[in-house]
Amino acid sequence: MKNNFIRIMSLTVFLIFLALYYSANAGLIDYQAKNKAALTEEQIKMFEEDVKNNVEIDLKKYIEDKEEKYDNNISKTTLKLSNTIGKTVQNALDFLFGKLESAMNG
Repeated sequence: MKNNFIRIMSLTVFLIFLALYYSANAGLIDYQAKNKAALTEEQIKMFEEDVKNNVEIDLKKYIEDKEEKYDNNISKTTLKLSNTIGKTVQNALDFLFGKLESAMNG
């Protein structure tokens, strides 16, 4: 009875994690794609003027590359800290689930 409860709880937590992880990643990717495809009013007006004036159309002219660079010492340090925390949590979970697996099997 106790082993079944642990298995069900572990599976439930894992499935919740997967659902949240997938929804977060899917939403972020959709948001980034939407931002890349959107044109500002100013760019649309410039495009319309070029069409009226029979100017050669080049999409690169109208789409701005607004990708900002965040490379600095603070971001690098926090990235290293985040990676260290992630590895620590992963190792702790591996250890915990290893112990749970050995308890269920033995």
